[in-house]
Amino acid sequence: MSRKFQPKNKDLVKLEVATSKDVWRKTKNKSGNESYKLRKDIKIYGKVNKGFSSSITSTNLKGENHKFVQDFSALPKKTKNQITNLFMNKNKKVVYLIEK
Repeated sequence: MSRKFQPKNKDLVKLEVATSKDVWRKTKNKSGNESYKLRKDIKIYGKVNKGFSSSITSTNLKGENHKFVQDFSALPKKTKNQITNLFMNKNKKVVYLIEK
């Protein structure tokens, strides 16, 4: 159950759910090997893993460890439903939360 809308939660209302295809871009090295990099034109709030779906963690940038960002229960009900739909029906393992 979602908690009631409060002014301090306005930043969570603006979040959109995106898959890894939307967040990562494929590039080729000089040697022809493919690598993946995060897109710089979007701002990523955090990610939700299927195994650890009770917490939102930061993305791993430049070898840093994952950090706790927010609890899953703080998200609006619409966002929670979109995440569970991707986990259950689309068989995704990681879902990213991006800012509009």
